[in-house]
Amino acid sequence: MTGFDKDEFWKKILSMYQQAKENNYVLKLNEEQVRELKEIFIDLYIPIENLGHYDDEKLMKRIMETIVSINAHDKDAMNNGGDIIHLVNSVNFDGRNLYLHFAKIAAAKMRRLELGKSQQQIAERMGCSVSAVKSCEKPYCDLSRQSEVLVRKLAKALECNIESLIS
Repeated sequence: MTGFDKDEFWKKILSMYQQAKENNYVLKLNEEQVRELKEIFIDLYIPIENLGHYDDEKLMKRIMETIVSINAHDKDAMNNGGDIIHLVNSVNFDGRNLYLHFAKIAAAKMRRLELGKSQQQIAERMGCSVSAVKSCEKPYCDLSRQSEVLVRKLAKALECNIESLIS
C-alpha cells in the first residue's frame, strides 16, 4: 500500500501556479488534465483494494478536498510557527473541467517555495535580515520600488533573474 505523499501532490499543483497566474490565478484543467490528475491521485492515495469503493463523483470530491487542504508549513527564523501557506483557495468541477482558484503569492515567495528554502536560508544567502526577506515576500510588495541592490541580491539568492521577481 502506497502512503499519501502530500509533498509530491503539492509539487504537482505547485507546477501549475505560473500558468494560473497568467490567467488571473484561475486554471481550467480540461478532461485530459483531469484524467491525469486522477491517475496521480489514485497512485498516491488510494490503495488498489479500495478503488472499487469510489465512483467518479466520490473520487472527484476527494481530489478537490485534497487540493484545497494541501498546505506548506513555512516556519519562520525562530521556528515558532511561521505561516501556513495554502496554494489553492477553491476548486470547482463542472463535470468536464476542473477549475483551480489559486491564492496570490508574491513571486519571491513562490520562487523560494519552489527551491524548498526557508526565509532564513535566503536571508543568509543575501547577507541581510529575515525581516527584509519577509518584506519582499508580501503580496503587495512592489519590488520595482525597492533598492536595486536588494532586488539583485534577492534574485541571486533565489537563483532567478530580476524580471521574474518584478513581473
